Amino acid sequence: KNGMVKRLSALLLAAAMVFSLAACGADSKQEEDTASGMTKEEYQQAVQTLSTEISEIQDRASEIDGTDPEQAKDLLDELKTPLQDFMAIDPPESYAAGHEKLQSGCQSLIEYIDLLVDTIGETDQTALQESSEQMQTLMESAVADLQEGAQLLDDADSQEE
Repeated sequence: KNGMVKRLSALLLAAAMVFSLAACGADSKQEEDTASGMTKEEYQQAVQTLSTEISEIQDRASEIDGTDPEQAKDLLDELKTPLQDFMAIDPPESYAAGHEKLQSGCQSLIEYIDLLVDTIGETDQTALQESSEQMQTLMESAVADLQEGAQLLDDADSQEE
């Protein structure tokens, strides 16, 4: 059970850090991007909103009772919603490549969450080991994609200056 809390904490910390970087790295230009109805400012606000929502969930995670699997499952399920909402955004054209990487990172986080939920209450050590290895791979993939996406957003802004 302590391992589940550690995995949840690692997931939340990684997501919060990367989305904070993406939110901070973007400037606040209000230019319209004609390929999409969303302005760059609206997109950057969506990134900031996701970062805030993840931070709020992270704060609640610190209060989880490690002996209550249902409480952990509920929190994990709640975390998927802002990730899914963010993935559905139609970004400005200049942010499309960065958003695609962020979507990939979000999808890896969702798969990580699903796998983590599946391991809650699991007692088979072989199954737990396999799940742990899969979760590590998913986390590495998520962090790499989220970092690359944040960098692509920053690069898109730098090219326009």
